[in-house]
Amino acid sequence: MYMKRSTRFLSALLTMLTTVSLLASCAKDAPPADTSAPAETSVVPAETTAPAETETDRTQIKDSLPDGLDFKGQTFSIYCATQTVQDSYVLGTEENRADVVGDAVYTRNEIVQDRLHFTLKSFAAADTYKTVVDSVSALVMSGDTTYDIFIGQQHGMARLVPQKMFLNAYDVQYLDFEQLWWRNNFMNEISLGTGYRFLLVGDFDTDVLSYTRTVWFNKNLYEKLYGSPDELYQLALDGKWTLDKMTELASGAYADLNGDGMTDKGDRLGYVAGGTSSSVDPFVYGSDVVFATRDKDGFIELKMFSEEAVLLAEKVVRFFTAPGTLTQFEGTQSEVFKAGNTLFLGNARLGFSINLRDMEDDFGALLYPKMDEAQSEYHSLVHDTTLLTGISVTAKEPAMVGAVLEAMNAESYRRVTPAWYESALKLKYSRDDITSQMVDLIRDSMTTNFIYAYSATLNNLGMVYRTLAQTASTDYVSTVTSRLPAAEKALADLVAIFKGN
Repeated sequence: MYMKRSTRFLSALLTMLTTVSLLASCAKDAPPADTSAPAETSVVPAETTAPAETETDRTQIKDSLPDGLDFKGQTFSIYCATQTVQDSYVLGTEENRADVVGDAVYTRNEIVQDRLHFTLKSFAAADTYKTVVDSVSALVMSGDTTYDIFIGQQHGMARLVPQKMFLNAYDVQYLDFEQLWWRNNFMNEISLGTGYRFLLVGDFDTDVLSYTRTVWFNKNLYEKLYGSPDELYQLALDGKWTLDKMTELASGAYADLNGDGMTDKGDRLGYVAGGTSSSVDPFVYGSDVVFATRDKDGFIELKMFSEEAVLLAEKVVRFFTAPGTLTQFEGTQSEVFKAGNTLFLGNARLGFSINLRDMEDDFGALLYPKMDEAQSEYHSLVHDTTLLTGISVTAKEPAMVGAVLEAMNAESYRRVTPAWYESALKLKYSRDDITSQMVDLIRDSMTTNFIYAYSATLNNLGMVYRTLAQTASTDYVSTVTSRLPAAEKALADLVAIFKGN
């Protein structure tokens, strides 16, 4: 799991974050700070007179690319498969320069092109996670060498891996995965085995942070019903923010305001989400339940049956069938939440805050809850529509691709991530210091799961809990049993494609 933190460290980190530098607050895979001193657990931000000084900052972190690389004006082409605005922070356009992040992206592209002497071209395709599979396959199978890298949503990109559409990144010159700009834990989780890395995730893939699942809550309504919203933050920091507790608060918030005996938009709601299906995932993979292990070569072995998995099913179904939970309605979830009569907003991501800027009530951000207090750490799932990168097997000069990707990720780390994370997300869209600090904690607990990423290949095994919640069934064992043989066969076929190659 990605960037794990102990519960005690989370408490200490809350008050430290207002005084540490951007490097300390954003660096990945860095060792935890010294917590030998007594931790201050108050959720009131520490007073500071000036930012803490550091010996260096991220703009001074050098990469390992050799000096003098010159690709003599060759073209580096990107195929970005998405129908959303996700590509704006990847491709960079002159029109987006008015935005602080858009300007950072545009400047990054200019700097890297000048440094390595190549020309960047990109194509934003009208693809979904469904159509990207056929689009990329058709290009590669025809021998088309136009595109050096493909960028697409995780759900579709994972389906392209067994088709061998991407180069093994470990074989590509100049990629240095020991550097801070690579999200190694995330990439390891979606790897097929030791020595295989086909999908890349780094600071160049800006929206991975944006697509980290987040619980948003109405602070005004919480205060009206339960007390200070700071108590809810402290509950999370103390390691006591659990699915049972969220169920209790959401159910307790419900009131049939229109008196029609039905849970609908006219009521005071505990939880609203646009649909049940993907709303379930962050609760499931926010838990510590083990669904698979790896053998000595790093290949996945399914381990779907456990008491914890069954208990999780009961808790998830209880939440989604509780009074005050609304997932089927006309309109949008942001409209319902912004109306002011809903305590929690689900099926949302960290970057969703942009949709709440005009909300009259104050709102805050929370991590997704633990399964129970015995769970040592929080895990924040990245949605499977986040954009990932794969190097085309038809790339004309893989060494150039490796150098450009390394430089792009390094410069994104130095320039784009600070602009997006600090200037856009934390400052523009966060309404108070505590919410801003919770964003740091959510980021540090980012994760994914192999059976989630490859669910489409594994007979939808990673979506079992969706089915249970949608049908209000707690029969986890039977549901898994019906899917497992086909999933195990698909996994064996997947491993066979690469094992020994």
